[in-house]
Amino acid sequence: MYEEGSNQMSNLHIDIYAGLLDRLLQKAAAARVYLIARLQRAEVRSVTVTNGKTESISTGLGQGLGLQVFTESGHTAFAATDILTEGAALTALETAVKSARAAAGAGLEANRAVFNVSPISARVIPPTRYAIDELSLAELQQQVETINRDVLALNSELKARTSCTIEREEWHIVRSDGASVAYLLPRCYCYNVVTARRDEQVHTVSSSLSGSSYEVVLDAERRAVLLGRARRAADLAVALLDAPDYPAGSYDLVLDYALAKGLAHEAFGHAAEADGLRSSILGDDQGRFRTGAVVAAPIVSIIDESIEGDHAYQPFSPNGVPRTRATIIDHGVLREALADVFSADAAGVRVIDAARAQSYARPAVPRMTNIRIEVDDPLPLPRAVPFEEQTPEDVRQALLTAGLLREGRPVIYLSGYKGGQVNPARGDFVFNCAALYELTTEGVRLFQPAIFSGRTLAALKAIKAGFGPLQLDSMGFCGKMGQSVPSSGGSHFFLFLEANPQVVIGGR
Repeated sequence: MYEEGSNQMSNLHIDIYAGLLDRLLQKAAAARVYLIARLQRAEVRSVTVTNGKTESISTGLGQGLGLQVFTESGHTAFAATDILTEGAALTALETAVKSARAAAGAGLEANRAVFNVSPISARVIPPTRYAIDELSLAELQQQVETINRDVLALNSELKARTSCTIEREEWHIVRSDGASVAYLLPRCYCYNVVTARRDEQVHTVSSSLSGSSYEVVLDAERRAVLLGRARRAADLAVALLDAPDYPAGSYDLVLDYALAKGLAHEAFGHAAEADGLRSSILGDDQGRFRTGAVVAAPIVSIIDESIEGDHAYQPFSPNGVPRTRATIIDHGVLREALADVFSADAAGVRVIDAARAQSYARPAVPRMTNIRIEVDDPLPLPRAVPFEEQTPEDVRQALLTAGLLREGRPVIYLSGYKGGQVNPARGDFVFNCAALYELTTEGVRLFQPAIFSGRTLAALKAIKAGFGPLQLDSMGFCGKMGQSVPSSGGSHFFLFLEANPQVVIGGR
């Protein structure tokens, strides 16, 4: 099932520490404890250019070892070191062993789930077109400066900030049961943030593109997508300078895939994480997942899975267990939680293993990777062109053809996700969008962006149709328990939501 990739990066730098990991396993066995050892190496290069001038150039290289030990009773403790010598590693192991035994002596909570995990041996190195050293820092700087100049040239009223980051993250995880998993997480992403200013009016709109290596900036086709998204953002920023406000209220809505990803991730995905179900609308008072509950329209499914080449790709968890697909909602019905090895039993669900960790020095906790909203039988758009070329008029025409846009009843199209807040316990959300369009039978009008807020379950039950294919590259970073990890996702190009009094735009 798992095979080593065949490309110029088939070897991992951390392979040289295989002997150290074996030695730690031997010492753990002698101490009569169970060990999960997590070795990580992360290399990063980044360049930021603002208004034609280089603002920052940075490189980073870090590596270290995290050790989680378990007593026979299931009491656990964690220790880490960034010094990869046998002496430092054994000292960290001794610290973890003493702490785990102290936890057992104090009668703290225990969890023996790790003893039921099946061992695997796997090595996954996904293919990448370019190595991280394919470009020197000076060459990367030149590429980013050129992109920034191209964005500035789109309109004389613009200011622009362009940032490009490439990362190469290696992991090797071993366990006392013989499991050994090594894998590579390659990432590259580029942001363009454009600002238009006129008198007192200021509007900032961002765009991004992600990949696994420098193809984001070096390949002509991908670079054209990057600049196409920047052009769309630039045109919007300038147009918003003259846009009026829209009255608050409940309306028929269209969300683009980025805002749909925000709804899936923030308002629902976090609520489905198995370690927080006691304070989630998707869990009961005992922290059990409400499997079988109807929480969305029958045509709606929400799925989380790791996708090769994606910004949030992760084939295995830091527990050395394969990351499998989770169908959180299956045609409106709650099915699977985002559970890891240690939270699944208490939640009453299967292990998918949803654990993620920012680094070797952090404990792994249940998190999303690529989360999406899928709708049955999505409707066609008038033009079979990429998302970047779809216009509000295309959306209007699609709604007219589907009979969803009627005389005297406007549909509000919300475009772009700009963050927000969610209360998983109550199911409330408040999001910000980049733009608001009023779609009527007569035409399209642009208005100032407005707050999109309401109840999560009401929003999911209001989804009545999807338009176009799935688009799953809405990227970002997700914070939880002081850790930030890459996230991504999306939906069909557009989702249609019927008006619901518990879902509103505007207001404060």
